[in-house]
Amino acid sequence: MNYYEIFRECFPQLRLSENQFMNLSEFERCRLFTFGSGYALVNGNKLRLICVPPQGRKRGAGTELLRLAEEYVRNQGFTRMVAGDTGSGLFIGAVEESVPFFEKHGYSFGDKIAEMSGGRNELLLNPADTPGISFEIRQADETVRNAVSKVDPDWVQYFADGEVICAVSGGDIAAFCILEEDVSCVLSGGTSKMGSIGCVGTVPEFRRHGIGLEMVKRASAELLGRGSDRIFIHYTGVSDWYARLGYHTNLWLRLGGKDL
Repeated sequence: MNYYEIFRECFPQLRLSENQFMNLSEFERCRLFTFGSGYALVNGNKLRLICVPPQGRKRGAGTELLRLAEEYVRNQGFTRMVAGDTGSGLFIGAVEESVPFFEKHGYSFGDKIAEMSGGRNELLLNPADTPGISFEIRQADETVRNAVSKVDPDWVQYFADGEVICAVSGGDIAAFCILEEDVSCVLSGGTSKMGSIGCVGTVPEFRRHGIGLEMVKRASAELLGRGSDRIFIHYTGVSDWYARLGYHTNLWLRLGGKDL
């Protein structure tokens, strides 16, 4: 069974190379189940991937793969199966088109999350005047982490090191985001170079002044200027906000699961 080719048949809109697919799915770390022409990958109590090619659907393969995966998870002592995996480089939730299948089998879903991207010819990056605000590229340090903690303490762990662009007002960090020049992600396409902007936040007292959006605009221009072909926005619930700069949604994912 050629797992990569089956993945490509199931998700033709994604252009991952075979190496990218194998690395992002963490194939070798997952428990594999096969049935008919399809397969499923499970990590812990998380269903990372279920693939049944179009010609094999509506014949019970997906239902049987889901049953095998749930039985395995239950036997491992878990009481809940999660659709997707927020720690995965591939799908952090169930792909929107698959939600009816899961709901038919007792799964429930909440948040809707977007995976977005944009390229040079799509993004609106002309800088705007920002009186009193400067934009600086820094290495993550304690000052940055203090600002991050005011927005989301759970994000501090992601600012241990690496580059950050900050909006600064009167010496105080008003907004911040992580810059990455070359990442492998679910929206990667073979040899194209994908930059990434992540953990975008604005300190509460500086919100509603357009600072965060202007910072993302400048971060995007910076990454494109360094040679990124496209820019990835991961795991966002504010797709409309990024769309104002020309970013578009490539995948809709839903977070949810089922009590076993």
